[in-house]
Amino acid sequence: MLKKMDPAMLKQIILLLCIVLVGGIIFFSLIDFFADFLGALIIYVLFRPFTKYLIEKRKWKRGLASLLIMLITLLLLIVPLTLLFNMFIPKLQHLFSDSSVITQALQSLDNKVYEFSGQRFMNQENIKSLQNSAAEYIKVFLSQSISILGDIGIMLLFLYYLLSNTGKLEKFAINLLPLKQSDLTRFTTELKAQTFSNVLGAPILATLQGLVAAIGYAIFGVKEPLFWGIITGFFSFIPMVGGALIWVPSALLLYTTGHDYEAFSLLLYGVFVISMIDNVLRFAFQKKYADVHPLITVMGVILGIKLFGLPGMIFGPLLISYFLLLAAIYKEQFLNQHLAPITSESSD
Repeated sequence: MLKKMDPAMLKQIILLLCIVLVGGIIFFSLIDFFADFLGALIIYVLFRPFTKYLIEKRKWKRGLASLLIMLITLLLLIVPLTLLFNMFIPKLQHLFSDSSVITQALQSLDNKVYEFSGQRFMNQENIKSLQNSAAEYIKVFLSQSISILGDIGIMLLFLYYLLSNTGKLEKFAINLLPLKQSDLTRFTTELKAQTFSNVLGAPILATLQGLVAAIGYAIFGVKEPLFWGIITGFFSFIPMVGGALIWVPSALLLYTTGHDYEAFSLLLYGVFVISMIDNVLRFAFQKKYADVHPLITVMGVILGIKLFGLPGMIFGPLLISYFLLLAAIYKEQFLNQHLAPITSESSD
């Protein structure tokens, strides 16, 4: 026969169910703004020491200190996006025009394929379809740019309230979460390590990759090497493929224009030099500052981008790290005390 449930336990379960239900409703109602909140949280973690310095040491008012951090953040976001927009859109409009090098290269490649296989893939209809696709992509990019500006505005709103409550939010979380202070310290340490290793590491690696790519483009005869180096650096933020989206087509372009040696050399340079910066230095940087296994980083970035968008590059690996940390805490607090140690006598 089932024992009668303790009324206090029953009330506790009902209360927990209500908390989960209401929390779920709130979360899914605001899920479209979750990535904006995560972006604000990243910036908050980065600038929290500076904010505390302004408030506690320089005696700034919280609102004024928050506004300064927001202004710095706005400049750091808007300036690179504006440069990318002004550089990329005009170039993209020209790339697939009838007189562009890309169109001529596609026609040349089609001639080579025809000589080898007797089949044509790049007829005028297909080229026209590519030109229309490029035009549609520009329209989508422009609409996304407006959306990005809106997301930045919402993120700055979240950021203001996070910064203006610096110190208070941490105390609220400590009082709310059913964890020991030592366990909370492990979580905050992991958050800081992941944030600094990714946010500071990614721009450094992108700069190095763009610089090395520009040198390679200049050596092997790619036109406008500085421009394509910058674009390669921006594309390095895309996980897994990154700058290969630029240097592979560049090598193909050299091949179609009769520069076989330069094309093959650029391809090798991309695989063994440009990609090594991303695949080796990125993992080494994260291993040093966050002590993260490369597999966690790769799987975390894939998971994070799918769930959270761009902030997922940080919160994806962090999510997996938190999962492993929670499992370790559970094992330490609830399993180890029930598991008898294996002695030499018991093993016999």
